[in-house]
Parts: sequence; C-alpha cells; structure tokens
Amino acid sequence: MSKVWRIGIIVGTRPEAIKLAPAIAQFRAAPEFETEVILTGQHQEMVAQVMELFGLTADHNLQIMQPKQTLTDITCRSLQGLEALFVELGLDLVIVQGDTTTAFSATLAAFYQKIPVAHVEAGLRTDQLWNPYPEEANRRLISQLAHLHFAPTELAVENLQRSGVVGEIHQTGNTVIDALLKVAESQSGCEIGGLDWSKYRVLLATVHRRENWGSPLEAIAEGFLQI
Repeated sequence: MSKVWRIGIIVGTRPEAIKLAPAIAQFRAAPEFETEVILTGQHQEMVAQVMELFGLTADHNLQIMQPKQTLTDITCRSLQGLEALFVELGLDLVIVQGDTTTAFSATLAAFYQKIPVAHVEAGLRTDQLWNPYPEEANRRLISQLAHLHFAPTELAVENLQRSGVVGEIHQTGNTVIDALLKVAESQSGCEIGGLDWSKYRVLLATVHRRENWGSPLEAIAEGFLQI
C-alpha cells in the first residue's frame, strides 16, 4: 500500500487564500494526499470571503487576529499556535505562499519541527530590504529554509539560483492565474453602468499598496497612459 502524504497548507491573508485556492483543490482531489488547511487568522473576514468564493473550508483556525496587532504579535502567536498543530498532525510537508508574516512564521515553525517546506511564488526580489517591508525580508528568509521552491517566472528562478538556496527549484507559473480562470468560469459577467464593453478595452489595476503612495503612483499612472 502506497504512503499517504500528510500535507499542511497554511493561509493567513486574503492574497494567500486566493493564490493557494487552486492548489488546495488539487491536493484535496488527490487520494495520495491527506490535506490539512490551516488558517492563522492574520486576516479573518477577508480570508473567509475567499474561501467561500472557491467553495473551500479550513480544518484549523488559530484566530490570532486582534486589534492593532503588530508584526511581533502575528509572528509570536502564529509560531506558537502552528508549533502545537504541527506536533499534533504529524505533517510530511508544509506549504506556504508568498511573503507574508504568516508564511514566514509557518516556515520557521516547520523548520523547528524538522518538517520540509514548499514555497509557492518563490524568488520574488526587489533587492531593497526595506521595500516592501516586511515582505522582502520575509521571502528571503523563507527561501533559506524551504526545501521546494515553486517560482512563477524565469527571473524568479534566476533570483533563487543567485541566492544559492538549498532545495529544488521548479518554474510553475503563478497560481493567481489559475484562481482568476477558475472564478471567471463561474461568473456570468460584470455589469458596470456607463461602460460599453464592446467599444472599449478595459485595463484593471490594483495599486493600493503603501509602497505605491506618492511618486511611485505617479509613475504607475504614466505607465497606464503609455499602455
């Protein structure tokens, strides 16, 4: 009888939920895996909205969210909660996504329990440690501990190779595209008053990140004009 692998997929924020939803669905459909979806609660309501959209449920929720939480709060409560769960569940592999504080905390918790880590959307770099903060540091730290690196682009692969990371590197594309296509299949359309879809091509962008405030936002707007 073949081994059934116990997989822990860690979700803390809405972007993680969106990008890991296709992976969760694939793992849960595969009989050779027993998949545990673990929410830290770094984002609470926003993650619940995404899980509902994709028809997914969580197996565990640490519910760490509290008013005015700091990065230290998120890290410490995630680390302690995940340590206890990892010991209880006896996981063979922990999967994290991106560069959030949840992803970093989960990676560290797995390392402490000697559980291999797979990093989805690995290899993103700005080469500016404080920008974005704390994400650039988080993804660099995760890369040093991960055993499997799933890089979305060729440049991301090159970044990982230059970093001299340990473990296997695989170029996979970005799961956010899989999530987009999945949602597009189930949506009948998008009605916006006054917009003639047959007449105009539409450019949709989200530029809300704090790193875009000020002159970077002006540069983004100039890019829109060029497009």
